[in-house]
Amino acid sequence: MQNEKSKLKKMMKSHIIVSSLLFQILASGCATFKTPVSQKAIWEDTSAILRNIQGKPQSLSLQQIRDKIISNSSRLTTFRANIAMTLTAPDLKGPVRCTGLILYQNPASLRAVGSKFATTLFDISSDGNKFWLYVPLENKVYSGTCNAFHRIEALGINIFPGDMASLFNYKEILEREKPTLETWPAYWLIHMLKMDKEDVNLKGNLLVDRVNGEVFRCELFNPDGSIRLQAVFTNYVTYRECRIPQRIDVRWPAYDTTFSIAFSNIVVNGKLDPKIFTPAASKGAQAVTLD
Repeated sequence: MQNEKSKLKKMMKSHIIVSSLLFQILASGCATFKTPVSQKAIWEDTSAILRNIQGKPQSLSLQQIRDKIISNSSRLTTFRANIAMTLTAPDLKGPVRCTGLILYQNPASLRAVGSKFATTLFDISSDGNKFWLYVPLENKVYSGTCNAFHRIEALGINIFPGDMASLFNYKEILEREKPTLETWPAYWLIHMLKMDKEDVNLKGNLLVDRVNGEVFRCELFNPDGSIRLQAVFTNYVTYRECRIPQRIDVRWPAYDTTFSIAFSNIVVNGKLDPKIFTPAASKGAQAVTLD
């Protein structure tokens, strides 16, 4: 009987010690745990980008800012890089990720090839006026004008081929529209306006950091004032005197579609054959005109 009482006391003592330790652990955890702050989408908040840009803000005029941006765009004559892409759209079952190659030639020629598991998913090219999209899995070549949205049912997406090439070249955007400037502590906001005799329409915005004078965000608008495209540029590096973002994130709000592209093995201003931007259709492929 005495042994049983002794065992019971030891068990109670052990239970008290374990309970005490658990309480202390939980209390410590509760004291240090903080409710996570929901991070805003990069389209809504680009403050994190600005926090990573170190240096003294410059004081430049609108003309000086334009000259700096246009000069950098003009120095980029060709661009070649490996890419890692992520695409999201309402009709896709989750994000689609693939790798590939991108080629660009100033001012508006672009070609991109995406593949996964050694299988080519798409091959799209544009000469600035017309585009061609080859989808090997269905052996079809789609074609149409660059400056319009096109629905590709086979891929479940809408595309605007002219948009991607324009993100490499701000010269035409800045020279074509009438810009006005807002100066903020960390960045400049350039409003690109189209002025007619009776109307003034906002065509787009460029946000430029005041330290390096580099575009970190671009917005383009529809004629009704709604946002057509948002793009964010990060991780700039220098190649042959050209400043190149290593990542571009693009969003088309009306279609709830996003496209992220990261560059690697970048080659700037190398020789490219212009013919690669108007590829011949694959043998036996069905031609589909979207216009």
